[in-house]
Amino acid sequence: MMAKQIKLSQTVYELVTAYPEVVSVLVEIGLDGVTNPALLKYCGAFYDIA
Repeated sequence: MMAKQIKLSQTVYELVTAYPEVVSVLVEIGLDGVTNPALLKYCGAFYDIA
């Protein structure tokens, strides 16, 4: 099994789309907007992890 790797240049939307299991981690660190599909699609497309 290969380890999953993320790039800090990925947008939040790309990250959540590629790895849905990361949503709980993002919520835990305070990015609770990722649970709102409209907010994720709009804002998540502009913001990256870095």
